Amino acid sequence: MTSNNDVIVASAHATLLATSRLETEIRTGNFTYTADDAQTGSAAAGPTPTEYLLMALASCTAITLRAYADRKYDYAGDITVDVTYHEPQIVGAERYLQRTIRLSEEVPELDFQSMVNIVERSPVTLLLQFAWSVRTEIFNA
Repeated sequence: MTSNNDVIVASAHATLLATSRLETEIRTGNFTYTADDAQTGSAAAGPTPTEYLLMALASCTAITLRAYADRKYDYAGDITVDVTYHEPQIVGAERYLQRTIRLSEEVPELDFQSMVNIVERSPVTLLLQFAWSVRTEIFNA
């Protein structure tokens, strides 16, 4: 249930024209992108919706860590985040996202533990955890 007092944090709009097959125009703010779900053997016009979801988690993680490191420590070097979606073939096994984070500079252990904790509270992580298990590995230099 929504009320007039709800705050809209983000929004997106998708348009799939009848003549476009699966190529979809997606917009947020002043930005326009293309999502596609290419059939086997054909070229895609853009990432799939699932790939956009993974990019959202990866970029949000990197941005959250950079903002935290710059505000608190002013080190960590390059931050690299890889996210993969796993759908096990075993019936009843859990689907999950695997997130791997690499820092190019070593961070003292106490600060590193703070960064591990902050990653689990990044906005997209919290949003996804309502429906999915997000598993994280973080490597310190």
